Amino acid sequence: MFNKREPSSENHGLTDVRMSEPRELTGKASNTILKGNKLMGDINVTCDLELSGDIEGNIISKTDSNIFIKGTCSGDIETKGGRVDIAGSMLQGNINAGSDVRITGKFNGGEIVSEGKIYINGEFSGKLEGKEIEIGPNAKGNGDLLYRENISIARGAIIEGQICQVQQELVLLKSPPTQNTIEKEDIKKEIGNR
Repeated sequence: MFNKREPSSENHGLTDVRMSEPRELTGKASNTILKGNKLMGDINVTCDLELSGDIEGNIISKTDSNIFIKGTCSGDIETKGGRVDIAGSMLQGNINAGSDVRITGKFNGGEIVSEGKIYINGEFSGKLEGKEIEIGPNAKGNGDLLYRENISIARGAIIEGQICQVQQELVLLKSPPTQNTIEKEDIKKEIGNR
């Protein structure tokens, strides 16, 4: 196991960053930021991240890294192909995920945009937009729920807001000239020759 210490103002100049063995779920290594540590600033992630501490800043992955928040996050989370799991609190910010998003803690942000499924069984406020949205029985929140394919809301969930299906944009293709257009030109030439 690989341990690395980086400066932090909250922990006498040290922050625990632990590179753990590959997770069974993803089959790749992950970074762990332990409870009691506070990070200020943006993090660029190249492998999975498990955050049990606190961060004030953005978490960005240009790869398919998965992001697990068990502590608190104040900032945006973006992962190109990975999923996001909030078991702690997201105090402000947006989530943009190339895969699924799961909220079992608190999301008090702006909006969640997911290419996959959004599962909520905690507290939320804001806009949710995904391929599929599933609201669990313990969910409480308000905001707009925009889904592309499916939505389900379990009995017991308390939701205030608007629910609507998002239609994919239609693209207008330019059509080639039809036979009728050619015939009209031929008719004009024939009339001109008389």
